[in-house]
Amino acid sequence: MGVWDSVKDFRKYSNQYLAAFTGTLLMLSVAASYGWTSPTLPKLLGDNSPLPITADESSWIVSILVLTSIAGPVASAWLIDGFGRKIALLIAVIPSIAGWILIGVGDSVTVVFISRALSGISYGMAYSSMPLYLGEIASDRIRGSIGTLLTVMAKTGILLEYAIGPYVGYRTLAWISIAFPSTFFVLFLWLPESPYYLLAKQRSEQAEKNLRWLRRTSDVQEELKMMQAAVERAQQNRGTFRDLLNRGNRRSLTIILGLGALQQLCGSQAVIAYSQQIFDQVDTGLKAHESSIIMAVIQLVTAALSSSIVDRVGRRPLLLISTVGCAVGTFIVGLYFFLLQQEVDVDGIGWIPLAVIMVYIVFYTVGLATVPFAVLGEIFPANVKAVAAAIYTMFAGSVGFGVSKLYQLISDEAGTYLSFWIFAACSTAFVVFVFALVPETKGKPLDQILVEMHTSTSRSLKCCSRSSAKANLQQSA
Repeated sequence: MGVWDSVKDFRKYSNQYLAAFTGTLLMLSVAASYGWTSPTLPKLLGDNSPLPITADESSWIVSILVLTSIAGPVASAWLIDGFGRKIALLIAVIPSIAGWILIGVGDSVTVVFISRALSGISYGMAYSSMPLYLGEIASDRIRGSIGTLLTVMAKTGILLEYAIGPYVGYRTLAWISIAFPSTFFVLFLWLPESPYYLLAKQRSEQAEKNLRWLRRTSDVQEELKMMQAAVERAQQNRGTFRDLLNRGNRRSLTIILGLGALQQLCGSQAVIAYSQQIFDQVDTGLKAHESSIIMAVIQLVTAALSSSIVDRVGRRPLLLISTVGCAVGTFIVGLYFFLLQQEVDVDGIGWIPLAVIMVYIVFYTVGLATVPFAVLGEIFPANVKAVAAAIYTMFAGSVGFGVSKLYQLISDEAGTYLSFWIFAACSTAFVVFVFALVPETKGKPLDQILVEMHTSTSRSLKCCSRSSAKANLQQSA
């Protein structure tokens, strides 16, 4: 009976899952662009390079994507409101397609730089647009599972590059990779626009038609009325950057920007982008690309399981555990590379940094890779949530650019150990930040969370009851 209920449940929501899966192919595509550097840079830096580059140029190949991703939210905000979520997502993938073509036909480092810049624009647009589309097409009951598709598909894109890249040529990988964004574009053309956007543009008949398809039922009038009311509230109470600077929102902004910095400074960007080069320095008995593939599989599995953990354990404990795990992991890996540089005999213990990096990826993925997005959706009022998300994406991208660019320079000049110890020091410092400032929001109604963010000075935020939430929020605003 339980199995049959599950089958019926899936059939009921199948169109929503189809739309979400097809849409998140965009996440797979842009994440593949990021993962591409791990198997590719060793080839370009090698003796038989198809396109010889210097170490400094390799760091730019990684970091340019992160730098140009900052422009993504700006472009997306204009497209989303003016042309719709669907058009914004279709346009977002075009720079990615152009980027892969340039790698396939280009014969200079400058062309690769341009390609990476285009891929970065797609990366930023996708991460700022896709969560909005998924949130607006999903029923309340499955919004959590659909939301996890975003992270799972991104990790799948990285895994595909890790798994395919070592076994094909530099240009061949580009032509294979172009299939990901192209498939998204062709399939997503046939999927519906968000009913919320259509209602905002007074296209109620099309909104009803799209909602019927998504819900697989003709009885959508009640939900359509709720959507209409939500759209009207949003239009009457549009948020601006200035609204983020009032008392409660300023506190929330500090928290989310701190988490954005922590996501980058814990070393995740460097480990993912340079994984094959990192494993090249470790004697484990495995080839570097094999270790990278194992790491990507672990990251994908952990991302798939993390959604249920977040709601059971809580946001704050997970962030603390994740940050401490990253700090310890990067310190141990740094210690190994320090001993290696000091010419200490480390034969026979090469498995330690490999195992520690795998554990590090688990800690990072279960907490820092996912929880900040959940917190972002909970601690801001609806009218400033989009503005906060854009600022968060641009700020995290700026910090990520610094990490991606400086990692290679510091590792080449001083040693890989110093880069990892810097990551360890930053993670350790942010343990204090998370403990002191980040609230626990698990199981709390959104209105209660907002009241507490605006009125409470306690980091535990336990003071307000739901019954007084709306009144207090109106007073504090």
